[in-house]
Amino acid sequence: MHLFLFNGKSSRDFLVNISGEDTWRKPAPIMEAVTVPGRNGQIITFTGAYENVEVPYHCGIGGAFDARYTSFINWLLSSPGYHRLEDSYHPDVFRLAAVSSLGDPSLTKLNRSGEFDISFNCKPQSFLKTGEKKLTFTATGNLYNPTFYEAKPLIRVYGTGTLVIGSEQVTITSANGYTDLDCELEDAYRDSDNCNGNIQLYGDHFPVIPAGKHGVSFTSGISRVEIVPRWWQL
Repeated sequence: MHLFLFNGKSSRDFLVNISGEDTWRKPAPIMEAVTVPGRNGQIITFTGAYENVEVPYHCGIGGAFDARYTSFINWLLSSPGYHRLEDSYHPDVFRLAAVSSLGDPSLTKLNRSGEFDISFNCKPQSFLKTGEKKLTFTATGNLYNPTFYEAKPLIRVYGTGTLVIGSEQVTITSANGYTDLDCELEDAYRDSDNCNGNIQLYGDHFPVIPAGKHGVSFTSGISRVEIVPRWWQL
């Protein structure tokens, strides 16, 4: 029996069976097309981003439909917005998803069982669960991005100095113990303290990790670096 987990709970908690045969859908790249007078066709440019993707599940409840369906739908709709979504069809990845549509249920005789569809509007990335594992460096080392896509990690730097990851680097000029660098949000902080004024960026962006193998090194004022790489694929 297959299941999905959304916002910390399982479809199986509500005795809901699912079919995920359409969950292999992939997002399309976002392109810009420009027409040039006097030139045939269009100039097409990749914007560097991908569209959201709709991920549907066909669901069934085998008995006590009214109570189970009502409880299940109320749970799904109780927290609008993006939440973690994973399922047993794709056990190595998770998505960030929001409920986008609920199909009307089709009921059997006496309304004891029924089937219905649910669709999630998902961000384009399928995040690898291996990318949630913290990589700790107390000396020079290497890390390897196993995907084709540039990752934007969460980095904790203990101390002050310059951190280098491949060709990327950032300098921590002041720190009260450690500094967190969220390279997706482009934000530096320690707990609730804003630390953006205590860092120097090179290339005007927070560090990213391209595909492949990259060295990790740091100057003597830094005692330890922890990297949650956030690997992702489509």
